[in-house]
Amino acid sequence: MRNNRQHFYWSSIILAFVFAGAGCVKSTSNSVNTSAVCYVSILNEAPYGPSVDMYFNGTLVSVAAIAPGNYSSEYGSVKPGNYTVDFKVTGTDSLLCEIPAAEYDTSAFYTLIIYNTAPKSPAVAAARIVDDYSSVTQTTSAYYRFFNLSPDAPGVDLYLNSTVAQTNRSPMDNLTNLSYDEFQPINPGTFSVNVKKASTDTVLASISTTELMPSTVYTIFLYGTSSNLAVNVLTATY
Repeated sequence: MRNNRQHFYWSSIILAFVFAGAGCVKSTSNSVNTSAVCYVSILNEAPYGPSVDMYFNGTLVSVAAIAPGNYSSEYGSVKPGNYTVDFKVTGTDSLLCEIPAAEYDTSAFYTLIIYNTAPKSPAVAAARIVDDYSSVTQTTSAYYRFFNLSPDAPGVDLYLNSTVAQTNRSPMDNLTNLSYDEFQPINPGTFSVNVKKASTDTVLASISTTELMPSTVYTIFLYGTSSNLAVNVLTATY
């Protein structure tokens, strides 16, 4: 991880349902664990929201508050099953948001995202993203996807070096355009990552140097508020 953001490991956040993860890079060279587990990661990218506790089917599974800006640095392995995921204000029984009951399948991958629903608003929602690695087939390619997770950035373009890779991305637009959840191939290399205001040269957030390795998968995401926007590159590991 080439940043100093707050992150947590599943061993310190989960009490129940989770087994020890393999801790390996998610890439085409890795065989999927065929034991009865699925894989889940969490990003709390609701900067105007409170810290939360997480519940699976009514059972508290977080042993520490998940504060805005916290994310899991790797997938945790979870017992397959049908779960309703509730997020409550830390230390209370106040339901903040909920991911409705859904099946979590054996050896599948999911990302849970907490987000603000409008600019500078405390309103919070949560969503489940199905992470489909079936397109990750070329060991000579790196793979990436891009999420706009800032409620204050209504339209942005993603540049990798001087090449525009994504255009006019709005906050959480991957919920309505599922193609944005898919991983895109790219030639491996060292890149500058710049997020610009859509159709302009105004840089909102950047990383000067990041390496995208072959046979490795990345989620690039914009986060934060209008006064403190930043971009992160998260390697898929489990």
